[in-house]
Amino acid sequence: MFSLLCLACLVGITVGDKAPNVVFIIADDLGWNDVSYHGSDLKSPVLDKLASEGLRLERHYTQPECSTTRASLLTSRYIVRTGLQADVILNGGGMALPLNETLMSDYLKQLGYSNYLIGKWHQGGNSWKETPLFRGFDYFYGYLGGQIHYFGHYHTKFGGHDFRRNYRDENGDFKEEILKKESGQYLTKLLTDEAIRVVEEHDQSKPMFLYFSVPNVHSPNQSPKGQVDKYLEGLGITEYDRRQLAGNLGGLEESVHNLTKALKKSAMWENTMVVFISDNGGCPEGLMSYGGHSNYPLRSGKTTLFEGALRTPAFVYGPLVDHLKGQESDGTFHVSDWFPTLRSIIQAKTNKTVQIVNEIDGVDQSDMILNNGASVRKEILHQLHLGDQAYRMGDYKIIVGNPGESDGYRRHKNRPEIEIRYDEPYDILSQIKCAIGFCGSFNDYIIDPTDGAKVRLYNVITDPSETYNLAAKKPELVREMRAKLAKFQEIVMPAQVKGKANIGHYKHSGGIWLPWRNDMEGVQISQTILTKNEL
Repeated sequence: MFSLLCLACLVGITVGDKAPNVVFIIADDLGWNDVSYHGSDLKSPVLDKLASEGLRLERHYTQPECSTTRASLLTSRYIVRTGLQADVILNGGGMALPLNETLMSDYLKQLGYSNYLIGKWHQGGNSWKETPLFRGFDYFYGYLGGQIHYFGHYHTKFGGHDFRRNYRDENGDFKEEILKKESGQYLTKLLTDEAIRVVEEHDQSKPMFLYFSVPNVHSPNQSPKGQVDKYLEGLGITEYDRRQLAGNLGGLEESVHNLTKALKKSAMWENTMVVFISDNGGCPEGLMSYGGHSNYPLRSGKTTLFEGALRTPAFVYGPLVDHLKGQESDGTFHVSDWFPTLRSIIQAKTNKTVQIVNEIDGVDQSDMILNNGASVRKEILHQLHLGDQAYRMGDYKIIVGNPGESDGYRRHKNRPEIEIRYDEPYDILSQIKCAIGFCGSFNDYIIDPTDGAKVRLYNVITDPSETYNLAAKKPELVREMRAKLAKFQEIVMPAQVKGKANIGHYKHSGGIWLPWRNDMEGVQISQTILTKNEL
């Protein structure tokens, strides 16, 4: 293991320094080919510039969906340990990140950090104890659920207002403000302005952890008037959803620009690290929640077990990585690695650490982040739920069972077509459909004769588009990786049962999503509803 002493020498870190400020920016559903530094037909000059001035993480992996990625990030654990492997968390549906999990925010608080969450939570809101201020955060300004109307601030699928501010007063009592007075204003700007205020007013005697989880570019593709045309200029894009996405991406661009500008003006900038990731891949054609996204040349997208869902744009930026300007890392990094990595960097700077409570799956990748060193990660358990499984070992990924609702590609004007390669005619109809222009679903699996399971095996280093199933050619590797998957069953927690989003909860609480389980006996909670009439 790379020693902390050597780490400090290589990057000029002095033991006794202040702990670094950490700004974690999480984009929502940003596809691999939605940033222009990956060759997109869209333009993202702000992200391009920051990525070029920092370290690009070109093999950064998340979970297939938003709430599962956030859970793995916050716990540093594979999602199967939390019981969230079956589905995404729904408002009022009963699922949540378990309360016995110790989170990154809890550990950072022990290390003296002030923790701010601006934006999307999506880790539960059935009870107050599941909400951010009871999970290690000092301040929350945002929404509890998974998606939100950019102007109306209600859940776009189920309805119900979901925009709030949580904090503690001088007596330590919990306060909640329901923010209705901002209705009609562009949510991304509200969140960005609040993040900037946090940066400007932060007590710099303490290190800052700013978890900035913006709604962009999750559907619906909404943006202020004129923004679509502004970000489409000169691109020649005619497809409606892709055009709307350009405006949504523009909102992300302006948000990141304004926040990083404020950080640079701050006295704490010289000791700040900015991490940018997407929570999962985008939603290309063929997916139920299609939003005009593209993961080209990666296969499929959000909710699936293909690279288009799991491999996301990511980079690290700021003075602590200035010496890596313009470099790219091709080392494998999983979202669960972030806290062990940050913990190591904090220890190198301050000689302070914190004891990890639960067994974690994340690994210390500080050498990669600070020196562009080699990855120490050897495997990733992507999914293990009933018969649907995905596991990465070395260069290979195995998928067993159903990989998701779509396993094709988004076709692109002026880009090379991608074709599945067959050793035998697995599905003649799929090949004919692709030949005439519809590459939507490919039955390129083989049947494992031992149990009848559908199996796919890809070398994701040499074949990142997952075009060639190697399972028939490498039966011994298939057996080895399936044995590893069987071994992982030992750590699997029973999957939480996803109830329906219970809209009755908000319909009986003034049209507002509120916790409905009474688990706060003896705790003072004060709630204020701020409407436009109170301005």
